[in-house]
Amino acid sequence: MTGDSPTAGLAAQRLFTVRFAVLSLCGLFYFMSLGLVYPVLPGFVENDLGGGPVAVGLAVGGFGLSAAVARPIVGPLGDSKGRRYVVVWGCVLVGFGILGNLWATTVAVAVLFRLITGLGEAAFFVGIAAAAQDMAPEHRRGEATSYFSVTVYGGLAAGPVVGEQMADSMGADAVWIFGGVLCAIAAMLGVVSMPGRPEGARPGWPDSFIYWPATRPALLLGLGLLGYSGFLAFIKLHVDDIGFGRSGVVFAAFAACVVSLRILLARLPDRLGPQRTSTLSYVFSASGLWILALWGQISGVFIGTVVLAMGQTFLFPALFVMVIQSAPINRRSQAIGTFSIAFDLAIGLGGLILGGVVAVSSYSTAFFVGGCFSLVALVVSRTAVRPQPAH
Repeated sequence: MTGDSPTAGLAAQRLFTVRFAVLSLCGLFYFMSLGLVYPVLPGFVENDLGGGPVAVGLAVGGFGLSAAVARPIVGPLGDSKGRRYVVVWGCVLVGFGILGNLWATTVAVAVLFRLITGLGEAAFFVGIAAAAQDMAPEHRRGEATSYFSVTVYGGLAAGPVVGEQMADSMGADAVWIFGGVLCAIAAMLGVVSMPGRPEGARPGWPDSFIYWPATRPALLLGLGLLGYSGFLAFIKLHVDDIGFGRSGVVFAAFAACVVSLRILLARLPDRLGPQRTSTLSYVFSASGLWILALWGQISGVFIGTVVLAMGQTFLFPALFVMVIQSAPINRRSQAIGTFSIAFDLAIGLGGLILGGVVAVSSYSTAFFVGGCFSLVALVVSRTAVRPQPAH
C-alpha cells in the first residue's frame, strides 16, 4: 500500500498524538508556573515592598511590556531556528524571572525580574503555539487551538490555588522556588516534544519584523483583553477588601469555566467565524466586568468572574485562526509573534491604566472602566475593523 491509502489518510488527519499530548503537558507546567505568581505578587509588592496600586499594576502587567518588545524578534527566530529553540530558552528566562523575586527588595527590582519574565513569555508562547499548529490538520486548526488553550487555562487554574496555599503555609519564597522548578520541567518536556525547523525555514532575518496581515486581528484581541488585565491585577486585592481573602478560588473558577467551554464547544469558533464569535466575547466580557464593579459581594465576584470567563473563552481561538490561515508555515512563528504583541500590550498597559484608576478611585471603578474597553472593542470590530470568517 502507498502513502495514499485510507489508513495513511486517516493518520494524517489525527489531532491527538503522543507528541501533541507531551506538548500540551509542557504548556500545562509552564502556565502553572505563571499562575502561581498572580495571587502572590500583588500582596508581595504592596505589603513586603511598600508599593501602591500603580506599582502593583506595573509589577503584575509589566512582563507584557517587555514581551511586546521581544515578540517581533522571537517570531522570526522560531521560524529560522525552530520551535524547540525558542520554547526552551523561554522556559529558562521565565524560570529565572520568577526565581529573581527571592532577591527583590524594592519595587524596581521586582519589576526588573518581571520584565525578564516577559522576555521568556514572548519566546515560549510563540514557539509552543506555532508547534501546536504545525501538528494540527488544516481543517481542525480552531479545534486544536481550543484544546491547546485548555492546557493554558488548566495551568492558570491550578497555579493560583497552589501558589496561594504555598504562600500562606510556607511564604512567598517557596512560591518563587516552585515556579522555577516547574519551568525546568517544562523545558525538558519541550526538548522532547517540539519539532525542529519548519519546512522552508530560511536563515537570517526577514525584511520586516511585523507580519502585517496579523495586525487586524491583533487590534481586536488587544482591545478585548484590556479589561481582563484589570481582573488579573486587582481581583486579589478586591476580594481581600470585601472580606473573602481566597482569590485562588476565584482564579480557579475563571479558568475552570474557560476549560470546560473550550472542551465542550471546541468547534464553535470554526462554525460561527471570528466576527460573530468575537461579538459574543465582547458582550459577555463587558457584562462580567460590570457585575464585578457593581455587585460588591462575594456572590457578585463569582458570578461576574464566570460571565467574564464566558466572554474570554473564544476571543483568542477565533482571531488566532485568522492569523494562522494568513501565514505559510515558514512565517507562522512571525505571524504569531505579531498577533501576540496585542496580548502583551493589553496586559501591560491595561494593568497600568487601571492601576491609575484604582489610585484615584477604587477597584470597582477599575472593573467598570475595563468593561467599557470591551464595549469599545465591540464597536471597533463592527465598524472600523471587520474580519472575514476563516475559510
